[in-house]
Amino acid sequence: MDKLYSLNILKEIAGGDDAFVKDMVVTFIDSVSAETENMQRLMEIGEWKAIGAIAHKLAPNYAYMDSQALFELAASVEKEIKAGGNLNEIAAMTNRMCAGSLVLIDELRKIL
Repeated sequence: MDKLYSLNILKEIAGGDDAFVKDMVVTFIDSVSAETENMQRLMEIGEWKAIGAIAHKLAPNYAYMDSQALFELAASVEKEIKAGGNLNEIAAMTNRMCAGSLVLIDELRKIL
């Protein structure tokens, strides 16, 4: 199974600055934690357009963490919402994205 994330992209951007990498990981954890909670709350009230906007916002964050699966889920959620896709499928994808985000956050906390 592929690793959920990699810090290689961040390390390349940081150019050897480990403090920068750590700061970016902390920022990712804080941001994605808050947005995951927002998405879960928004799903309860059916605010799909707002969920699509959050998915759009999170996709680059997943890319920086080299989390291809979460990046693809975020892109799919956004695309399906824009296309007026099946809400049950969108909800299932959003739930998978939220669950995967929480697992990723837990994994990243272990390296801090």
